[in-house]
Amino acid sequence: MTAVMTIQPITFNTKTISGKKVKGIDKGGLYGLMKHNNREEYLDEYEVKTKRNTHIDTSKEHLNHYFKKIDASKIEKLKSIPHRKNQRGAFQMVFSFQDLDVDEANQFYNKEFAKDKAKLIIEFLKQEGIIERFELLDLVCHNDEGMQGGDTQHPHFHLTFSAFDKINKDWGYKDFFSPTVGQKPMMKNGEIQYKKVKNGKDRGKFVLDSDGNKVPKMKDIEAPIFQKLQDDWNDFLIAKNQPYRNKKEFTSLIQLPNSIWRKLTPEKKQEVYKIRKLQNKMDRAYFNNNIKLYTHLKKEIVSLLAEVMIDIERVQKKLHTKL
Repeated sequence: MTAVMTIQPITFNTKTISGKKVKGIDKGGLYGLMKHNNREEYLDEYEVKTKRNTHIDTSKEHLNHYFKKIDASKIEKLKSIPHRKNQRGAFQMVFSFQDLDVDEANQFYNKEFAKDKAKLIIEFLKQEGIIERFELLDLVCHNDEGMQGGDTQHPHFHLTFSAFDKINKDWGYKDFFSPTVGQKPMMKNGEIQYKKVKNGKDRGKFVLDSDGNKVPKMKDIEAPIFQKLQDDWNDFLIAKNQPYRNKKEFTSLIQLPNSIWRKLTPEKKQEVYKIRKLQNKMDRAYFNNNIKLYTHLKKEIVSLLAEVMIDIERVQKKLHTKL
């Protein structure tokens, strides 16, 4: 059972994300997100996908839970704070509970059960300092989304935050999620790029330091905070004795891009599905302290994975050759 965490920033200007134009905050982006999360309208660009081919089942809309709703006054207050057009003014975090059997997924229909999971998420975000720094604008649990052509459900929580740092009194998304920890020379075609004089009689010449050496162009080195958050979330779930994991021991190895997935034979795709199902059974066996079954399933998965990886590597080589 997987509990996947994703983060999506929202800028004040309109941007193209995954080939789709997503309205910025200045163009009604947060209003669109508000309407989508509240199911007043179905706006696919605001649905952060963590599974391929998912769709909203409108007949299950009544099973959603709304713990906190964003309203127009919050949006207008956010817009009134001085900002640049490309400023990240808000962000959405999605916690998606996946690979559940029907009974496990149906538990989220119960508002008290979903509320406990919402509290769990909030506790984690407090631990990471996110709740302290950024205002939570909405928190909803959607139970109306699943795989097209099947009954697989993916209950998930949307949490929308203002990106204005309450402590530092400034926009703080970048400083928090991708802080600069140093600099390194800019490279092009494997070569260091150097600064040149822009104006005057020496225009076009290299800028030199006090020792007569060329001064390289520098770019920021950003810390991989998102990966740390992923790891912390997984550790948090274990510490809280939850049956969910943010990452899978085996199936994380076969999260394939579409270019490779399309090239696999139907038989190999079925083997991938089988590995994922066995992974879920193995996780439940471990959680239930059934070490004998856990060990047996682990050996079976290792054997299947070896065969699948051979085909994946073959497809990768072919695609690389074409490039």
